[in-house]
Amino acid sequence: MTEKKATVFRQSDIKVFDRGNGVTTKLFCNEKRCGAQVTTGTTTLPAGRSVALHYHNCDEQIVILSGQADVEVHGQRRPIGPMEVAYIPQGEVHCFHNTGEAELVMLFVYDAGEVTRTFAATGETVVHLDEGDLAQPKS
Repeated sequence: MTEKKATVFRQSDIKVFDRGNGVTTKLFCNEKRCGAQVTTGTTTLPAGRSVALHYHNCDEQIVILSGQADVEVHGQRRPIGPMEVAYIPQGEVHCFHNTGEAELVMLFVYDAGEVTRTFAATGETVVHLDEGDLAQPKS
């Protein structure tokens, strides 16, 4: 585990992860990066794009910073917009769809220092932001 210490990350220090299909993620903190027992960052989806149905090994909160989306849970879609929050319990299958004309920017907070994503369609589990953690799983 990385030693915990107060840190400021400048924009130039924050790597952009290409998740495919125009979806990008910026990781702020997690256990590996700063010793935190939470994982935070942003994910950006272009207009009309979605992430695949999936679930995590931990609870998740999503704050919409800009844009319009639907959050899909239990096969139902609910609209969500700027400064609104979606809470997704561990193991709950969900996804987000950008329903607006502009890009969607979401702040994520996971209550774990190491996060996994399991794709509902395939059952494949990947470590958050590792090579296989794509917006849409490989066929």
